[in-house]
Amino acid sequence: MSHIMTVLGPIEPQDLGFCQSHEHLCLLPGWCRAQNPAHCMEDRELSARELLDFYALGGRAAVDAQPAGCGRDGDFLAEISRKSRVHLIASTGFHKLCFYPPDHWVTQWEETDLARLWQSELSEGMYAPCDTAPPSRRTGVKAGQIKAAVDREGLTGRYQRLFRAAAAAQRATGAPLMVHIEAAGQAIKAADFLEGLGVPPRRVILCHLDRAEPDLAAHISLCRRGYALEYDTVARYQFHDDHHEAALVRSLLEAGCASSLLMGMDTTRVRLWHYGGPVGLCYFFTDFLPRLRRLGVEESTLRQIFVENPARRFAMG
Repeated sequence: MSHIMTVLGPIEPQDLGFCQSHEHLCLLPGWCRAQNPAHCMEDRELSARELLDFYALGGRAAVDAQPAGCGRDGDFLAEISRKSRVHLIASTGFHKLCFYPPDHWVTQWEETDLARLWQSELSEGMYAPCDTAPPSRRTGVKAGQIKAAVDREGLTGRYQRLFRAAAAAQRATGAPLMVHIEAAGQAIKAADFLEGLGVPPRRVILCHLDRAEPDLAAHISLCRRGYALEYDTVARYQFHDDHHEAALVRSLLEAGCASSLLMGMDTTRVRLWHYGGPVGLCYFFTDFLPRLRRLGVEESTLRQIFVENPARRFAMG
């Protein structure tokens, strides 16, 4: 039977509720913070408060998109989920290679070993933080999706081997596979590569095209092939303003792609309210959803983007 795996266990898809589909609520100190201080959210109380505010406004679920070996802590996520009553979906898999030191086990292990590890984190439980040493202690907190990423260099050989391992784990489990996209043209290449490995488009979520891919025709083409797109360039003015983001959402909806759209904020420390940031996890409720309503987006469509689509796309199988 289809279910969604949260950090507190499986739930029925219809119980997920309003879901922001790409966030970061836990990032332990380490290599990621050394690359960018924004990549550190290590305070369980502050992260829980962020979720409590989110719950009070109607938020019921979020996807934490930080994968294994670069600041992820499943027990941290389980604790803040329990405190806030917000369903959290955690990630196995891998991120951009700049988030790992050159000799990290993610870069050294064989494809088959990585695939088995990621598969087991979905079926048995995620490993405790394993940033500085290979995984050794398994927890009872299970991942609910596989994360993959490509950097500006594209699908070079070192990324292809990781994508092959992620595809193998996806085929073995039926889990959703979320792909970080960095630059124009990469989404279609990644989609083609994964299809060639036997991953069904309906199981793949392509992230960040709203800031990484300027060609709207590419977005529409991928939606029509069955892929989900996850937009999250909201209140991120270094890329574009919210007027641009809302217009892009409306354009995708007018193209008939409402069933393919997910949204989140891709939060970091510098944007979360309780870490001293200016917006917080509640920004959709306080600012962006009212903006979409003023543009004529109907409540039924907002429900599709934030409730129905996540319930379908994050279900296992």
